[in-house]
Amino acid sequence: MDEPATPAASPQNGKSRRDSVPPGRRRHILFTLATAKEYAAAFGPLGAPAAPPPGQGVAWGRGGRDCLLCLTGVGPVAAALTVGRLLGRFEGEIAGVVNTGIAGGYDLAATPLCSLVAATEETLPEYGIRTGAGTDCAGLTFPQLAPAGIPVFDRLPLDPAAAATAMGLALPPEAAPGPAVTVAGVSGDPDRAAILWRKYRAQSESMEGFAVALAAAAEGLPFLGLRTISNRVGCRPPEAWDLPGALAALGRAVAGLFAKRG
Repeated sequence: MDEPATPAASPQNGKSRRDSVPPGRRRHILFTLATAKEYAAAFGPLGAPAAPPPGQGVAWGRGGRDCLLCLTGVGPVAAALTVGRLLGRFEGEIAGVVNTGIAGGYDLAATPLCSLVAATEETLPEYGIRTGAGTDCAGLTFPQLAPAGIPVFDRLPLDPAAAATAMGLALPPEAAPGPAVTVAGVSGDPDRAAILWRKYRAQSESMEGFAVALAAAAEGLPFLGLRTISNRVGCRPPEAWDLPGALAALGRAVAGLFAKRG
C-alpha cells in the first residue's frame, strides 16, 4: 500500500526557493478539485485520505508519486487564491499541477455525457471590456499576466500530452483534446451557451480551470486540465445531465493517470 507523502513546508520568510531547488527535485504533483463530491469520486476508490477542508491540501502517495490533493472551493477566485497559497507555501517543491473534476459539454455529439476531455486551451470569457455586443478581451490593452514573457488575455494555450509526460502521468488514451471555457457563473440557458460556443468553440465549461492553469503558468509548471462531461452547457437538471455517471467516469480517469506506461 502506498504511504502518504509529507511535503516539507517552505520557509515563510518571503525568500524564494525556486532557484535553489532543481526541477528534478520538485517531486510533488498538486491535484486540484473544486468540491468534496468530486474529490470522493476521483480519489476515494484509490484509498486516498478524506477530503481536506476547502482551501487546504492533504499529502498522499500513489505508484511512487508524491501528491498534494487539494480542494480549491468553487469558482475562479477561490481556485486562484487556494492554488496561489499552496504554490507559495511549497515553493520549489511542486513538479506540476492537475485540475480535474466534472464539467459541462457544449457539443454532446462530439463529447457525450460521461466522456473524458483534456484542455488544449483555457479561456476566460469574462476578461476585457463587456458591452451588449460581447466582450473585447484586448480592449483593456494590457494582459492579465505574461508568464515567460507571453501575454495572456482571455486565452491560455496548453499541451495536455506534454504536461502529463512531464509529471510522469499517463494521459488516458480516451481523453478527447479540445479548448475549455472557465466562467464565474455557469451558463444557465441556451442563449448564453451559444454565445460562448460561437466565440471559443470550446468542448467544456468549468469554473476553475483557467485560474489554476494561469497560476501554474506563472510558476513555469506543467498543467493538465482533465474533466468528465456531466451535462449539456446551458440546461439545468435533470435535462441532459448524468452526474452519477460523470463522477464514476472521473474515478476511472484519475486511476488511469497512475497507470504504468508501456
